[in-house]
Amino acid sequence: MTMPMALRLAAHRREVRAAGVRVLENVPPAYCAIMRRRHPEWLVVDRRCDLVIEGYQSSGNTFARKAVEYANPGIRLGSHVHRWAHVAQAQLLRKPVLVLLRQPEDAIASHLVRMELDDVGGELRRYAAFYRGVARIRRAGLVVGTFEDVTRRYGTVIDRINERFGTSFVPFDHEDPAATEAIFAEMEREMESIGASWRVARPREERKVATDVARERLRAPEHGAAFDACRRAYDALIGDRSAVS
Repeated sequence: MTMPMALRLAAHRREVRAAGVRVLENVPPAYCAIMRRRHPEWLVVDRRCDLVIEGYQSSGNTFARKAVEYANPGIRLGSHVHRWAHVAQAQLLRKPVLVLLRQPEDAIASHLVRMELDDVGGELRRYAAFYRGVARIRRAGLVVGTFEDVTRRYGTVIDRINERFGTSFVPFDHEDPAATEAIFAEMEREMESIGASWRVARPREERKVATDVARERLRAPEHGAAFDACRRAYDALIGDRSAVS
């Protein structure tokens, strides 16, 4: 078997699996139950969860989770599934939900570089599918936190969650530089434990050039329709000021 044929077969298998996941997502309880069995290490929402934090990759997910844990020791979170069905299941269980939102050109470019991915079209489709799914269910009750607010003014986002859901989570104090540094240090320790410290979502100068190149790839003519779909999905949520913190 030639290498090009092997690569084509592998790509076909990935697409078949992805199509199966997309179908399964339309039944959020089944999707979450299967993901919990397949990936027991994942933070899949259940009835014990206090809060669900979810977003497309490289949208501040790890910082948002660890900052809430830092300010609220012992809190039980659902997070890092990166699928709209996870948000839908959280709402079925009547759990407070924070959806993280970052500009597609920034989130997708950062994710491509951090994870050394090459499937630009696939990531554009995943971003659009996530936020289109969230947009369909957002009025059932959730808070949308922009990347800028979560990484700079997270306390205001937590305040918004408390107002909407009647919760009493302690806001993370962005005025305390030691607290922010503690979060990044914990993120680095976690990644170092699996030999992947380079993946930590901390601003890094050495990734800037590669990320700029990835942004240009996203804007290439062959990805125009997919990129426009991502922009529309982003705009649909950012334009709903009743939901955005």
